[in-house]
This record gives sequence, structure tokens and C-alpha cells, in this order.
Amino acid sequence: MTLSLNRRGFVALAGATTLASPAIAQRARALRFGSPMPTSTSYHKAMEIFAEEMGKLSGGKLKIELYPNAQLGGLKDMLTSVQLGTQSMLITVPAWYSSFVKQMDVFTLPFIIASPPRLRTALEGPFGAKMEGYARDSGFQIIGYWLTGPRHMLNNVHPIKTVADMNGLKMRIISSQVYMAAFRALGANPAALDYAELYLALQQKTVDGMDLGLPDVISGKHYEVIKYATLTSHVIDFFAASMNKALYDGLTAEEKAMIAQAMKTATDWQWKQQYDDIAAAEDKLKNQIEIIHLTDAQREEFAKLGRAIYPQFEATIGKDLIAEATKALGAA
Repeated sequence: MTLSLNRRGFVALAGATTLASPAIAQRARALRFGSPMPTSTSYHKAMEIFAEEMGKLSGGKLKIELYPNAQLGGLKDMLTSVQLGTQSMLITVPAWYSSFVKQMDVFTLPFIIASPPRLRTALEGPFGAKMEGYARDSGFQIIGYWLTGPRHMLNNVHPIKTVADMNGLKMRIISSQVYMAAFRALGANPAALDYAELYLALQQKTVDGMDLGLPDVISGKHYEVIKYATLTSHVIDFFAASMNKALYDGLTAEEKAMIAQAMKTATDWQWKQQYDDIAAAEDKLKNQIEIIHLTDAQREEFAKLGRAIYPQFEATIGKDLIAEATKALGAA
């Protein structure tokens, strides 16, 4: 695929060209892999597995250096760095990618994904391949997908059982226009914050709550600063692992095959482990905070308002892509 020669494309193309020089090629053998998440998560363990497998498969010639806990900066900073080639790799959720790849916001549309198994089937099939093409156009080579799971509504003000209970709550959201529209449609007052800022914002009551997966509530110790979790499953989220496209294009076919094989090993482990972590997190949290299970009718009230925002994004995501995603990701 030919890169467009806008400013980003020129930088990426220049990076691809300079990989041919011996000095740059040698330096590229150490790939910096950044993450916003703590080392206690399945995501970090999957990063370790990927790094170990790459070391074995390459005979130590391709070294993956891991930087968890936002050591390389906030998510927008890391995405910019990977796009420009000053950082090799990262993991983050589609909503963060959407600032660079508008089509990725399709995964963030509320209640569009039926289940984690349905999500994985779509990601590993033609629909996932189409989305990877959009990412490549913006300088990202997606190399794998790791499950985070259902996101739920959490807060420290009162239990959320109906949409009316969302009214006026100041909720931290990912920096995404879809998130902004969805939370406003539910009556909340959304505020975009980086994940690294979330705990302190809750502790200082700068925000009242957020949406997050239960294992991440455990790993981030957010149960210390929230009181209620309502299991809405309004988004089923995942991390997309990506590399700078020019860097990837500069690798040999053998090296690309190593990356694919190492990523598959890490991915198969992570999805299985995350299912276990989701169940374990709910079991642990029920002794820490109040967990609210919605009835089908209560959840449908949220879903109806959430799906009503889809037409707002037909211009940016694409009407046809939203329809295709609904079919690929929705209930069979």
C-alpha cells in the first residue's frame, strides 16, 4: 500500500528508507513496547510472553524492551511516537486510536459488540483485516488484539440502576467523540482524562466515576476510590497492539513471521487468562464495593439511548462501515 505524502506520511516514509542503513537497522533490533497498564495485569504478562518468544525465535537478534505503567508517556503521546517512529510499539484501546484512525471508533459505539467470542471472530476475520488497512493508512501496523472485556459504569456517588441515575454525574471518559456523545446521551457530564490520571481524579473527586473493566478496577486499585459498579457491558473492549508501519515494512519476511508467531502465543494465553481474570475480579470486588446487576429491561434502556447516537458518526466512521460492524460484531 502506498503511503500518502502528507506530513505524517513523509516522516513514516523517511523512517522506512533510513532502516536500510546499517546503523539504523542495528538500532531497530531493540523494539520499545509501551503500555499504560500495571505489571500485575494479563496485558503485561502477555507482553512478557511476546518478548520471550521473540527472543527465542530470533536467537536474541530482536529484543523487545517493555515499558509498562505509562513510562513512555500518556496514550496520546505514545500513539504519536509510534506513528512517527520514535517509539516502536504500544497497546491501547480503539477509542484512543480513533484520534488518528477515525474508523476505529466503530468498536466504541455502545452496545455494538455482542460478546468477547464474537469480537475475536470478527477481529481475526475479514472485518479485522479491513480495520487493519485503515490503521496502516495512518502509519500503524496492527499485529495483535488482547481482550480487556466488558466495560461497566462505576462511581462514588450512588448506585446506577436506570439511565436517570446517570444524570449530572461527572464521568471520566477516554478521549473519543463517540464516548463524549454516548455519555451525554445518557445524561452524564463526560470529562476526557488519560488513564494514568484516573485514580487521583477519583480520589480528589475531580470526577464522580468512570467506565472500566472489572480486572482493571482491581489492577488500578480503583475500588479504593469508588463505591458502586453497575454491570452495563456497554462496550466490550480490547487492546490493539501495533508497530510503526515503516519499521514493520523494513523487517524481513522471516522477522515478520516471528512477530506473528510470538504474538499468537501471547494472544492465545491472554484471552484465556482474561476470561479467568474477569470472573475473579467480580468475585473479589463484591466484598469491596456494591455491584449492581441490571435486568434485561434496565439494560435495554441504556442500549436504546446508546444506539441512538450511531447516525451522528456516519460521516466520520462511515455509514457502510457501521452497518458492516453491526453485522460482524452483533448478535448472531
